[in-house]
Amino acid sequence: MKILWLSNVTLTDEDHGSTGTWLGALAQRLVASGKVTLGNISSGSVPQTIRQNSGPVSQWIVPSAVPSLRTGLPSSSIIADILKAVDIFDPDLVHVWGTESYWGLLTARNIIKRKALLETQGLKFAIAPVFAGGLSWKEQLACVGMKELLRARTIPQMRRSFARWGAFESEIIESHHDIVVQSDWLEAQVRRITNLSRIFRNDFALRKPFYEARPWSYKGSPVIFCTAAYSAPFKGLHVAVRAGALLKKRFPHIEIRIAGAHQRSGLSRDGYIAWIHREAVRMGMSGHLKWLGPLSAAQIVQELQDCSAFVMPSSVEGYCLGLAEAMQIGVPSVVSFAGGAACLAKDGESALYFSPGDDAMCAWLIERVFADRDLSERLSRNARTAALARNDPDKIADRQLEIYRQACQG
Repeated sequence: MKILWLSNVTLTDEDHGSTGTWLGALAQRLVASGKVTLGNISSGSVPQTIRQNSGPVSQWIVPSAVPSLRTGLPSSSIIADILKAVDIFDPDLVHVWGTESYWGLLTARNIIKRKALLETQGLKFAIAPVFAGGLSWKEQLACVGMKELLRARTIPQMRRSFARWGAFESEIIESHHDIVVQSDWLEAQVRRITNLSRIFRNDFALRKPFYEARPWSYKGSPVIFCTAAYSAPFKGLHVAVRAGALLKKRFPHIEIRIAGAHQRSGLSRDGYIAWIHREAVRMGMSGHLKWLGPLSAAQIVQELQDCSAFVMPSSVEGYCLGLAEAMQIGVPSVVSFAGGAACLAKDGESALYFSPGDDAMCAWLIERVFADRDLSERLSRNARTAALARNDPDKIADRQLEIYRQACQG
């Protein structure tokens, strides 16, 4: 089978710790099976469309573009380049990764005249209502910096932008016959739009270091590992910081280690992150936060093995790859009961859940993990057992091949 991906991820041998890491992991498995010839069209910081293969994967990178507010599409020249690449590769099936960009509109509107499979990831229409992450209007105002003013990216403006794109997401979902989801929550979001599509289920493959890593062992030190793919309040970093402040009296050496590309300077710096820094100073938490930057898979594995708890404080998740990675290592996890993250573990058995935005409950559950070794080790064993079955790479690759076969048959 010849499968062409449309995605926002440029496949490469290097691990930069960017988003969409499951794509590279899955690509390796599919190519190794010998049953798929794989191609990928992505967008990137290039002045014009280039051909940049990744090993045996045929790959094209088109210039990043802000789509039209009216049509949701990029320029006609970019579309022409995409269509040319599609004709060159001549796929049996086009696999559209996500609804957050214009890719799905190309297949939904039959601009790309090929059989298509849509894969859900984040859903902007579902993020929009909780984009502010529970911040008050005063707190949202405090998150406005020069970047937000110059680029019209205040929290209310971004929330409206996500909501507007929701109309295009609905069109994309409604126009695809075959759709892949990774959680009950994602299926529910698809079903609210259409009951006519054929729904497939599969999990995300993890990167190789997670499968090769030794399992977590009890440390007893008050170290929390937290990761967020975006510097936006719906990811809930402020909840983790506030929970840490509540715990500081009992655990004066508490440390929250935060992964992600959040520490920028000048006009690239996000007002939300700048506000978190000021809040940390106000709460006496500044010296307890360690901003790690983007991490490779091997670095994340090390952080997970060295911490005593993984915390996921987001207000909405379609799947939550960070939790899947933590469970694979067997790290006791304190998790917001939000969207697809609620489907990955069982409360009190393989993770401890709190309501989104509830920093007091988050803090209390972290305290339980810190203070109760038996609980930590039980959560660890159960989480790893669940993850080893769910995220088995061979099972995921085999399932993906079966989905491709069915989608090609129509």
